[in-house]
This record gives sequence, C-alpha cells and structure tokens, in this order.
Amino acid sequence: MLVPFRLSTWLLLHAVSSPPSHSLTQEEAVTLALARSPQLLSAQAEARTAQARREGSALLVQDNPELQGAVGPRLRPDANSLDLTVGVSQRLELFGQRGARREAASAALTASEARLQSLQVSLAAEVRAAFARLLASEQEWTLAEESQVLADQAFQAAEERQTAGAASRIEVNTARVELGRAAHARVLADRRRTLARGELRLLLGLETSEPLAIREDAKPGHAEPPALDVLMERALAQRPDVKAARADWDTARAESTLASRQALPGTRLGVSYGEEEGARIVQGTLGLELPVFNRNQAARGAAAARLTQMQGLFEATERRVRTEVALALERERTARAAVAVYSGDVLAALQQNLALVNEAYRAGKVDFFQLLLIRRDALDARRGYIAALEELMVAQAQLSRAIGSLQ
Repeated sequence: MLVPFRLSTWLLLHAVSSPPSHSLTQEEAVTLALARSPQLLSAQAEARTAQARREGSALLVQDNPELQGAVGPRLRPDANSLDLTVGVSQRLELFGQRGARREAASAALTASEARLQSLQVSLAAEVRAAFARLLASEQEWTLAEESQVLADQAFQAAEERQTAGAASRIEVNTARVELGRAAHARVLADRRRTLARGELRLLLGLETSEPLAIREDAKPGHAEPPALDVLMERALAQRPDVKAARADWDTARAESTLASRQALPGTRLGVSYGEEEGARIVQGTLGLELPVFNRNQAARGAAAARLTQMQGLFEATERRVRTEVALALERERTARAAVAVYSGDVLAALQQNLALVNEAYRAGKVDFFQLLLIRRDALDARRGYIAALEELMVAQAQLSRAIGSLQ
C-alpha cells in the first residue's frame, strides 16, 4: 500500500510510461521519482511479501491433514485373512497460536509498509533538494552569461577609452583579465549545472536520451514554521520510520507470545477405519505432543532477545527523530533569515548599478576600478541571493522529511 500524495491526473497516468515532454515543476519531479525510481523496488517487494504472509497467517489451520494406512495378512493355522486400517488426522492449535501468528504477521505488514513510506518521504526530500540545486545552478549559469557579457562590454569600453587617450594600458589589461575570469566562471557554472542535472536525472530514473527540463513553479515559503514542540509531536505521530519501529516492536511481542504458546502440547484429532477378521472398526483418534525434551527453548530465547532489541531500537528512533526535527527547524530558520537579508530594494538597487556602471565608465563618470568594484559587488550579491534561496529550498525539503511529510 503506497502513501497517497498530490499530483496532477495527467502525470499520475503517464509518469511511468512516457518521459516528461514539458518542463517539470518541483512537485511533478517528486511524482515522477516516486513512480519510476528503482530505490523503491525492494521495499515494494518486501511489502508484497508481508501481505502474502499476512494472508497465509489467516488460515484456520496451518498444517494439512495427514492420511495414514496399513494393510497386511493375518496369518493363522486354520485360515489367513487380510487386515486393513485407514485413518486421517488433523493437527489443531488450541492455545492461541493462530491469533499470535496473525498478530505478528499484521505487525510485520505494517512495518514493511511504513518502511516503504519512509523511503518515499526520503526520496521526495532528495528530489526537492536536487531540484533546488539544479534550479540554482541554472540561475548561476544565466548570471555567469550576463557577467561575461558585461565583462566584454567593459573590455570594449576600456579599449575605446585607451584609443581616445582617456585610459591606460593597465586598464585594458585588467579588463582583459576580468573577461577571462568571467569566461572561466561560466565554464564552472556550466559544469555545476551538468552535475546537478545528472543528479536529478538519476533520482527520476531517466535515461540519458530522455529530455529533462525544469521550471520554477513557486518561490520557497518564507512564513514561520510551527513551534518546535508542535513539529516534534507531528513527527512522532506521522513519521514512517517511527511507525516501522513501533510495528517491529509489536511484531517482536507477538512472536514472543507465539514462541511461548508453541511450547504447549500440540493436539492432533482424527478418525480411522479398519477391517479385522471380517469386522469393520471405526474409531476416533486423539494425539498429544508431549513437550518433554524440546520445549521450544531456542525460539523462545531468540524471541525474547529480539523483543529487547526492538524496544531499544524504537526508543532510539524516537530520540533520533527529536534531534533531526530540531536541527532541520534551526537550519530552515537560518536559511530564511539569510534570504530576508536580500530585500527587494537591495537587489533592485544592485541590478540598477550593474546596468548603468558600464555606460558611466564609458562616459568617464567612474574610473575602471570603481567599475570593477560596483560590478563585483552586484554580481556577488546576486550569487549570494541565489545560494540563499537554494539553501532555503533544501532546508524546507529536509524539514518536511524530518516531520515525515511528502508535501
């Protein structure tokens, strides 16, 4: 049983069978990954196996009937005869073994489904983070292109000013170096974009021949998240790994009960039919397994050890969840504060300076080193804003994972 999540109807029906033919939003990328990722295959198989075992545990009797027969001559001095005996018996569980087995199988099914859900939540967070990195790398590549264009314009302006006798050779050489730095930054931005695209492609399960394009559907949320105690309570209630650990503990308890009850005497009921010296004999049979030597000591000891282990793992999982939620919330708050530094007025002013500074240098209103300083400040600020937005998107994805949410 898969966890439901919001998607468009079109993408749900076509994500597995056909590659994306349009730009993917972040949520569409998550949907596609959940539909195609090979990371979920083993967990899905485990869930189906647990479902089959759950169905098997619901059988009224676990053992098949046993048919027995005997035939042979009765040898006597006066006359021989043929004796025949046929019987059928069935082993029954009369001490609650079936209920304990069903309880253990149901808890194991819950645990396997919860582990599948946990992988889905983790995969969704990984896809959102990879999407944020690819989006940021594409914005950085665009910025690197703009930076190279501006550096080229500054180099041409320096040459024009040198020809007019208003600039020195040092300015021209410096402008040439800046142009080379801008070209190198573009190469690095292109490399990062390629790596980010490959990372997302792997998570989506796409072939190299399948197209991959993304689009920014929404800005990261800047609203304050709920308080820490609220998020912790939500995480402990809905995180799939907590559910899986609790179900594993329930499974261990049920298996311990089953091991204890399997030490009780087994009962076998049946009926037999025989012919002896011309007489027909019908009898009911009752068999008891006497637990004299083997009282299921090994299984009981193993079940007790597993019960202690599962209890400890459940408590450790809850502690880890509390720590992860606290760290994820702190990371999200820090990232949100970093984004807030770049207010709209600040970015607009820097962008305006970036657009005007080359013309100001060409007109002799600023010298070349002022040009470099203003341009570097503006570009660094835009890079910082892109990095801050990326960190906020990644932090919000990790916070969703920490509280066990697919959204």
